[in-house]
Formats: sequence, structure tokens, C-alpha cells
Amino acid sequence: VGIPPGSLEYYKLSYQQQWFHPLSKNFTLMLNGEIGFGNGYAGKPLPFFKNFYAGGVSSVRGYDTSTLGPKLNDPINGVVAAGGNKRVVGNAELFFPMPGMKNDQSVRMSVFADAGSTWGPDDYLGRYSSFNFKDLRYSTGIALSWISPVGPLKFSLAKPLNPKPDDRTQVFQFTLGTVF
Repeated sequence: VGIPPGSLEYYKLSYQQQWFHPLSKNFTLMLNGEIGFGNGYAGKPLPFFKNFYAGGVSSVRGYDTSTLGPKLNDPINGVVAAGGNKRVVGNAELFFPMPGMKNDQSVRMSVFADAGSTWGPDDYLGRYSSFNFKDLRYSTGIALSWISPVGPLKFSLAKPLNPKPDDRTQVFQFTLGTVF
């Protein structure tokens, strides 16, 4: 929350729920859901640097990081992601041991399905001004997680299922330091 006497007057609310359910000794199902909403008050907008973003290894894999949702027409860079004041992300992931690694808990594989996007009032294309299920982007793929000596690593190969012409896709993604 940004409150007076500062020049930024806004609020942001977000909620995330993760659920892990062992299906057997070797298989675990993970479900993740996230929602977020923010806005300005006292006649002020949500500051652009407080926007929600979606896309990338920590939300909707297969789409470039922070590129889903509202876009701006930048005179230098062309059409770029602007983020928004609303965000919805959902993930389902089935974890299982890496074939050939037996009982090594530091390495595991998964198959996943992701969905999500952002919405906001500052969309150059006029497509993402309010929540609409048709704006959700979907992907599916496989991932490898490794708790390495330098920290957690996650590698993903994803197939975007419904990219739009202005979406930036990225089939291979990785992250260091966070799993989800």
C-alpha cells in the first residue's frame, strides 16, 4: 500500500495457494493458483512499476518472461509488455524421479500445464482492458529440477498452446534460486 503523504497512493492485493498431494511413493501432484489486483486511489493510477506481470518460468512457461497481457507502443522498441493491475495464473505439475537416478531426491522431473495472463487499463491493443477467459495463455511441457550445490535450478521445455501474433514465445527456459 502507498499512502499519503507520499506521492504514490495505491494498493495491491495478491493471493497464492499451492497444494502438494503425494499420489504414490514416486509421484506428487502440485497445483498452484495465484490472483492479484491493484489500483490507485485518490484519483491516481497504479504506478507502472507496481504492475503485475505474467509469462516465464515462474508463471506461464513457454512465453517470454513478463510479456503476457497489456502492451504499449514504444517509439523506440515497438510494441512492448506493459503489465497490468490484474493477474491470474494457474499451474498443474506432476513430479516424478529422474529416470536412472533411483532414490536421489535432489533431481526430479515433471510434466506440467500452465495458464495465465494480466489485464490493465493501459493496453495499446485494447484487448486486455478487463478480465476475459479468452485472453488466458496456455502451455504444457516437461521440466527438470535440481537442488545443486549453487542453489535450486529449474529447466523447462514448454509448448505454448495458444499464442497470439504479438506474444513472444520461448521454448527453453531456466531459473536459478527458486523452484516456484
